[in-house]
Amino acid sequence: MKVRDLGEYPLVAKLCERLERTFGFDKRVLVGLGDDAAVLEIDGVKVVLTIDTQLENAHFRLRWMPPFDLGWKSIAISISDVVAMGGKPVAALLGLGLTGDEPVSFVDEFYDGAIAICQSMGTLLLGGDTVRSPIGLMVSSVVIGIVEGEPFRRNGAKVGDEIIVTGFLGESAAGFWLLEQNISAAQTDPMLSKCIERFRRPTPRLNAIPILHSFPVHAAIDISDGLVIDAQRMAAASKVQIVIDLPNLPLSQALKEAAIVVDKDAMALALTGGEDYELLISVPSSVSSEICKVLVANGIPAHQIGLVSAAHEDGKVLGKQLDGMLKTLSGGFQHF
Repeated sequence: MKVRDLGEYPLVAKLCERLERTFGFDKRVLVGLGDDAAVLEIDGVKVVLTIDTQLENAHFRLRWMPPFDLGWKSIAISISDVVAMGGKPVAALLGLGLTGDEPVSFVDEFYDGAIAICQSMGTLLLGGDTVRSPIGLMVSSVVIGIVEGEPFRRNGAKVGDEIIVTGFLGESAAGFWLLEQNISAAQTDPMLSKCIERFRRPTPRLNAIPILHSFPVHAAIDISDGLVIDAQRMAAASKVQIVIDLPNLPLSQALKEAAIVVDKDAMALALTGGEDYELLISVPSSVSSEICKVLVANGIPAHQIGLVSAAHEDGKVLGKQLDGMLKTLSGGFQHF
């Protein structure tokens, strides 16, 4: 059997099972496989570790991804994982695979972007590795963080919880299609350029973490591959059924205008487009409204978009339509 026949997530589950069997017994491991990041307790300090890899023509194209933005995004997506665990990023490492034909200025600008996001997030960029990559540009980012208090997990959602999402969904996916379709107006139209900015330079919701730690958060995940597939991961880890109230999804005017230009459905982009790097959290219904209120008061858009409706052994995500009808939701980014 080939990897593409097995599929990305069965492969990941297979590897996780093997590693859990081999190393999961270690008492230093607070959060092991199957979450946004790992958490180890070392001398009383809860350390968060995560890694992400991006490949040219799989995650980006050099014709529309400036090196500054690539450097920024490479670090940002890993910081987002640390944030989803309730952590604060402390240090980062970068692995950079180059063909050798790139101008030195390309590398300088790439690091300008990586340094900029690290400085904005209070994170040290401490080096990494550089290798030759004959098949195109490759970037791997490692971010190490710390958690004060208990780490957030995917597996704690409880029946009766309400589901909250930060920010606005789908803008990043719309930005991708604007770039992919080479829409010239996207460079000058403020609504369209906002979507491109969301795709090229995501900003992790680090400023939400102190607020969320002051409330009971039962489960959390960052939305990287799409709302539906990431909600499904939370539902499966928690063994619950999540119902998304589709009319309550936060669809911005920028998304709606961009969706028309690229001939895509705005709702579909919000549900399955991915690369939003927003937080999806499950909280007791008694504090849901207050959490949204405090987040908004601190400049963080937040929306109640659903609830945990029932226990479900395998995890399930449904969409509730305007007429109250429920439908199974599916879709999102997978590598294989």
